[in-house]
Amino acid sequence: MKYLTLKRCLTLIALALVTLSPAYAAMQEPYAMVFFYRSDCPYCHSFAPKLKALAEQKQFHIYVFSLDNQPIPDFPVPIPATPQISQMFFDNPRNITVPATFLINVSSRKFVKVSIGDVTYRELEQSVNRLLSNQHLREAMQSPAPD
Repeated sequence: MKYLTLKRCLTLIALALVTLSPAYAAMQEPYAMVFFYRSDCPYCHSFAPKLKALAEQKQFHIYVFSLDNQPIPDFPVPIPATPQISQMFFDNPRNITVPATFLINVSSRKFVKVSIGDVTYRELEQSVNRLLSNQHLREAMQSPAPD
């Protein structure tokens, strides 16, 4: 019974993190990274330090979602990827390729895919820089998400 209560609390925390209030978001950086992984995925283990390094360099927060509710060394406290969260980010949540990363505007809750698979640090950095330098994309991500 305690496990169900803890699991329910973690699910609520995860949903709250993805749907941050605008007041909280206004105090934070406008963008964050979202990372989906599985603990048994060797590509995820290889990719995680690159994402962590880029996020530190860019000063982005990372919302880390585990598809199997297990940690990996670079992210020892993941958020469980519930079906609702998976559906938000993936067209087919039953067939998710990991590692997967997204750039999210924490105010509007709008996001864009950054990478799928174990890309190099340089590829990851170039993808994020390309997305952030796209004025039309940044403007589209700033408008409020429909409720």
